[in-house]
Amino acid sequence: MALPSAPCCEIRTLVLHVYPDGIKAYGHERLTTPLGRRGKPVKKLRLIPAERAHALARKLQGRFGTTVSVL
Repeated sequence: MALPSAPCCEIRTLVLHVYPDGIKAYGHERLTTPLGRRGKPVKKLRLIPAERAHALARKLQGRFGTTVSVL
């Protein structure tokens, strides 16, 4: 019996979602900002190592009116 092998991606992208009104609900404005390797905003999505992306996400979480996504 063959085992299914899904591709394992060790490279991710990091995105910061900012809610200017502070309300995380459907229909409210949301600004999406891709982040680079150093955690600074960049113009387009950058691929960074998964370990580094999760470390930056833990560092950035908890800010009021924001959500961090590792894609």
